[in-house]
Amino acid sequence: MRVWELQDNWGIDHLKLLDRPEPGPPGPGQVAVRLRAASLNYRDLSTLGGGGREPDGVRLIPLSDAAGDVIAVGEGVTRVKVGDRVCPTFFQEWFTGSPTARNRARSLGSLVEPGVAQDVVVLSQDGVTAIPDHMSYLEAATLPCAALTAWRAVKVETDVQAGKSVLLEGTGGVSIFALQFAKAFGATTIITSSSDEKLERAKSLGADHLINYRETPDWGRKARELAGGLGVDCVVEVGGAGTIEQAVAAAAVGGDVMVIGSLGGASQITLPQLIGKNLHVHGISVGSRTMFEAMSAAMSEHQIGPVIDKVYAFAELPDALRAMKAGEHFGKICIDYAQ
Repeated sequence: MRVWELQDNWGIDHLKLLDRPEPGPPGPGQVAVRLRAASLNYRDLSTLGGGGREPDGVRLIPLSDAAGDVIAVGEGVTRVKVGDRVCPTFFQEWFTGSPTARNRARSLGSLVEPGVAQDVVVLSQDGVTAIPDHMSYLEAATLPCAALTAWRAVKVETDVQAGKSVLLEGTGGVSIFALQFAKAFGATTIITSSSDEKLERAKSLGADHLINYRETPDWGRKARELAGGLGVDCVVEVGGAGTIEQAVAAAAVGGDVMVIGSLGGASQITLPQLIGKNLHVHGISVGSRTMFEAMSAAMSEHQIGPVIDKVYAFAELPDALRAMKAGEHFGKICIDYAQ
């Protein structure tokens, strides 16, 4: 089978496409899944970049998000059967409840757990979940990280609904999913981008207010004005150091700031801002399998489909990663294993 592996050094240029034997039959409680599609996340770029760590003979199979078919099951498997369409879960041991050090210890596509940039994976039956019936493999492959992160931000840690306002930063995967979820539940949405073209695409998905942050550098204040002058109830904060201060400025008293991204590195925000507004600041890193199941049910009920910007062949994974690094996409970048 085909496997992409990072060898000997960090960086996209050190990925190698290899031919390896398929894994053996699944053991007790395990399932084998033939993958059909994957999607990319900024986390993949961060992982491949090494985060300043020494290479030290690194071996890493990247990517966390995929979809495929169960092709074999081991003894005692009851959650799925051969032929079921499933997604591997991002955290292989976070099934329900709140995040802990233990249930977040094993994430796919990390130095701890091999990723999904390979044709066949063997996983615990508890580490997969069903694909919504209305989605293709490519669409379902976008769900485990970006969609679930957005779902947890707007429907688990807070409850976005009619009468609430949501600020979405940029037009990447998490922000576009959060836009779709917020609109499905009747909230007012404000979205930012440096591209008028992307803003118009967001408008077609239901965005109520558009802010070009290059033309409006003080976009936090603008968002607060657009939310009736009192501020935004929920901010989906994905930018990190470059955006967090504007996110706090946009937020309403008692509002929620969902901190998801750290693209800009570290930041300092003043305590008087947090205290004075009585803000709830939540760090968000994906979610549990139970959250995934609730999200899938809602997406089926509201017929929500992911926004896929570009699709690359399996052999083009490095090119797809470079496209993500360039940041020109709208929504998700996917990998088709059949190409």
